[in-house]
Amino acid sequence: MVTNRQTLLASTPGVLVAGALALAVALMGPGLETPAMLALGAIALPFVGAALLPYVAVAGDRTRNAVAVGVGVVTGVLTLALIPRALSGDPSVVHYDLSWVPAIDVSFGLYLDVLGVMMATIAGVVGALALVFSTRFMEREDGLTRYYALTLLFVGGMIGFALTDSLVALYVFWEVLGLCSFGLIAFWLKDDASFAAGVKAFVTTRFGDIGLLAGIAVLYVGGGTFSIRGLTEQAAAGTLPEWTLAAAGGLFIVAAVGKSAQFPLHVWLPDAMEAPTTSTALIHAACMVNAGLYLLLRTRPIFDGLAWWTTAVLAIGTITAFLAAVLATVENDFKRALAYCTISQLGYVTAAIGLAGGVLPATAHVLSHSIFKALLFLAAGSVIFALGGTVHKHVDMYEFRGVGNRRQMPITNVAFLVGILGLIGVPGFNGFWSKEYIFSTAMDGGPVEVAAFVVLAITAVLTVVYSLRIYYLMFLGEPSESVIESPPAMTGPLAILAGLTATSWLAIGPLSGALETYFPSADVHGYTIVGFVEHTLTVQTLALTAAILGVGYLGFRFRKPINDAAPKGLLSALAMGYGFDAVYERVVAVYRWWCARARVIQTGDVNYNVVGIVVALVIGAVVLAL
Repeated sequence: MVTNRQTLLASTPGVLVAGALALAVALMGPGLETPAMLALGAIALPFVGAALLPYVAVAGDRTRNAVAVGVGVVTGVLTLALIPRALSGDPSVVHYDLSWVPAIDVSFGLYLDVLGVMMATIAGVVGALALVFSTRFMEREDGLTRYYALTLLFVGGMIGFALTDSLVALYVFWEVLGLCSFGLIAFWLKDDASFAAGVKAFVTTRFGDIGLLAGIAVLYVGGGTFSIRGLTEQAAAGTLPEWTLAAAGGLFIVAAVGKSAQFPLHVWLPDAMEAPTTSTALIHAACMVNAGLYLLLRTRPIFDGLAWWTTAVLAIGTITAFLAAVLATVENDFKRALAYCTISQLGYVTAAIGLAGGVLPATAHVLSHSIFKALLFLAAGSVIFALGGTVHKHVDMYEFRGVGNRRQMPITNVAFLVGILGLIGVPGFNGFWSKEYIFSTAMDGGPVEVAAFVVLAITAVLTVVYSLRIYYLMFLGEPSESVIESPPAMTGPLAILAGLTATSWLAIGPLSGALETYFPSADVHGYTIVGFVEHTLTVQTLALTAAILGVGYLGFRFRKPINDAAPKGLLSALAMGYGFDAVYERVVAVYRWWCARARVIQTGDVNYNVVGIVVALVIGAVVLAL
């Protein structure tokens, strides 16, 4: 029986870490290497912590919160400890011999290259900062044991997804991310809007889940292995059947479109703003939406030989970036405007993945976007906290204009401004270098790439417009409400992320050098910082940046007259999100009609149900055999 809360508080994080590392040792066997131990510890620790958190909560709320934060911080440290291994340039995979399903040789491997470790580190570090932020932001809410457990599972699922070499394990972690996103978006279960948003996200991303599962099955049938490294080697040797590449390539694009909220399955992400703001920071910056981008980046060497594949990815990303930026310029809800901004920036990354030589720009912008978008959402959470807490899930920027005024919230104001400078690409901040690298790569391509560059440049102008609009409405002018600055537990993470927004681009040297070893055929070049600046910072780039900032500023200044002059039909279409939701609601209505008619075959007889399951399994086995 627990008699001393202080003893429990001091000992529980150490017990959890020891348990996670012991699990790693047990799984890896006596030949365990230190990087593999750290990786498995980073994966296992959040799962162990989430499982034990309900028992820890018996000791009190403060103990539970401290343990959750401790687990998150240690997990972040474990992912940071993997960086030297990732930068070593050795693309080998650390395996252990435990087979999940010996008949089909399903094993678990670790991919500890710079791409996987970068994604895992983003999840671990942003997750830890979000947990620290949550100790004050969520302090007035009920159900926090469930909240912290889901957050830890979310972080652990993303780390496992990023580090595994097994497509089977990758799919398991993919589903963990989907389940946790539903639980966090629908955190307020009694609120109809929250629950509906969670269901919408879960159902919409199901299309991506089906695409990934089917794509994995196709790759196994064609390649005979679930190892990503093994499939990459087969693709490089030209031994994978063409039909396998074509089918799996299309299915993986569907998977990424669903998970990363790309056109036309982008509709779930704005509604996900019903989640607590700390959860939206994780969804938008660290975990959920990064999964689809990582899937495309990780498997690009497999599908590199398909010309249509890169063109399709480029087109989807370009269209998504532009359409979402237009919606962000007319959105009045604070968090939804940032949500459309997320969709647009993810479109930039997707487009870069489809460019020849776009792997490094895409990876760099994933890193930049994860940092400045986490900063923007947590700063928005700071404003919402100052207004009275999570009861203000929806903040109309015209109703609460000027709340983040520098006199009232100086730290939050500066932090949000730094995030905006990174977002719009002001020279000196991370978004400038990664976004300009995307532009220069597109300009060096053929007609299709140049056309994409034109659209992305116009999108950059719109980015300036909606970014300045958000900052002007919420952080400048006379405040409509009297508030005070958030406590250090919230402003501390903001300061860390603001510093990273200004400096993370300096990692381009080791990042590019390590990526070069994994993508030898993708035109990835290692850069020094000086060489990268010389390559990116040209007269043409400066002229383009000045033009984007100038036109964007003019658009911001004259936004209201332009909106007044716009056709009402266009504004109505934008208010409806181009009508995608209306179309999908009609599809759902047809599906419900069919289900109502098909209900007669559900007799409730177990024998009939078993026969149906067996028949379905037989049909599936025949299809796979053929």
